[in-house]
Amino acid sequence: MKKYLNRFAKRRDANEPEIVKAFEDCGYSVERIDKPCDLIVGKWGKSFLIEVKTLTGKLNDKQKEFVEKWKGNYHIIRTIEDVIKFNEVQNVIN
Repeated sequence: MKKYLNRFAKRRDANEPEIVKAFEDCGYSVERIDKPCDLIVGKWGKSFLIEVKTLTGKLNDKQKEFVEKWKGNYHIIRTIEDVIKFNEVQNVIN
């Protein structure tokens, strides 16, 4: 049986699996979503919206529009080091 790719499926960033693993290794629960961002991560009873981008990746127009009106936690993560820094800051705050 042939498998067909959905041509409308969202393309995931190549670094997303390692970012997800880094969040999980730091004790976060992680849910992959498509809109309005790539991930929802949770820890300490709090949720954070995460957009995964490569080192040179940029927000598209819809993402920029969302960020401008969103009043909650939204973070762009590019590397495992970003996850570690994010976790260190959240450990101090929480």
